[in-house]
Amino acid sequence: MAHRDDNLAAYALLGIVGGLYIFLKGFRQFRNYLLIADTPEIPIRSVPMGFVQVHGEAKGDKTVQSPVSHTACFAYKVMIERWESRSGEQGAGWKHHRTDVDGVEFYLTNATGKILINAQAADLDLPQTARCEACQGSTAPTGVAADGEELLKYVSQADAHWAGRLFESGLKFVGPLPESAKEQQRQALMGVFQHAPGSPDFMRGMMVMMAPKMQQQLESLGPQSDPKHEEARQTALQALQYPPGSPEFLEGIQRAGQMAGGLGSSHKISAMLQAAAGAPGSSSGLFSAAGGRYRFTEYCVVPATTYNISGTCVENPHPQDANDHNMIVKGTNEKEFLISSKTEKQVESGMRKRAVMMIFWGAALSVVSLAILLAKLGLL
Repeated sequence: MAHRDDNLAAYALLGIVGGLYIFLKGFRQFRNYLLIADTPEIPIRSVPMGFVQVHGEAKGDKTVQSPVSHTACFAYKVMIERWESRSGEQGAGWKHHRTDVDGVEFYLTNATGKILINAQAADLDLPQTARCEACQGSTAPTGVAADGEELLKYVSQADAHWAGRLFESGLKFVGPLPESAKEQQRQALMGVFQHAPGSPDFMRGMMVMMAPKMQQQLESLGPQSDPKHEEARQTALQALQYPPGSPEFLEGIQRAGQMAGGLGSSHKISAMLQAAAGAPGSSSGLFSAAGGRYRFTEYCVVPATTYNISGTCVENPHPQDANDHNMIVKGTNEKEFLISSKTEKQVESGMRKRAVMMIFWGAALSVVSLAILLAKLGLL
């Protein structure tokens, strides 16, 4: 009985802490609601620096393929849940495993102009595009474009993406380094880890960083006695004369890798070029399938669809033309960054309701848990 009382007291303490967290998070949500409610929607051509709210149609030349439905989109969010069973069927249910978000830059346009959107770190309030399950050892159809094996590999990739985000946060926490060469490398790594590990953009970024070292190694090996090895080496060296990441660079590296592919992987040049050639391509072979049963819920920012976006306007560091000076990102002071398919009124109403519910239930959980704890301690 004493052991049971100790457990109840521990759960009550956790309830107090959890309730306070939800309560405070509710106030933060209410603050964000007030921020958006007090920020009027503004024409894109008139956006000032700072927190803004704009409305328009998503357009862009580059898209990514969403992992579940294979939708061509500018950004996606996938909620991954894992089935957990405890004591038979008691306590069994879906538990949140990971939320994976990725995407590319795109433009929001309307009759007044266009503005670049960097969707990294944005909250996506969008309609569901797909929902399915996948289980290790099951051959049942998923009902979406991705098959079960691909989805289970995606779980491992999402886990790697999460770890990459932690690594990126660590690099940011370190701050600028005194040596310019090391600081450039830090900045490059931060840019690479903004993409999901294993994705084409991630692997391309790694190739750009590896290019100088790769050229040094190929040059140090010198001419090869085997004509085929030497042809592959020369093809790679020619590719390395182009800017790393350029189409000519990638095409040349892939061609050198294809040459090396028929020579086996035991030779140093063959192994190096085959690994490099595979970098910009598919990541399906880089991750093993996760074990267990998972449920996937996907949301996408798709082209030719209108969105309300609230975020911080900053100067675009790489403008494409005279009308491309600004971009919207997650700010350092105002961290609210929302991409929503809902109207302005629907966004505000939803945020207000969530904030009130979090404040109410957080306070209720804390008060009830505190009462239980005081009763167990004999103070009530």
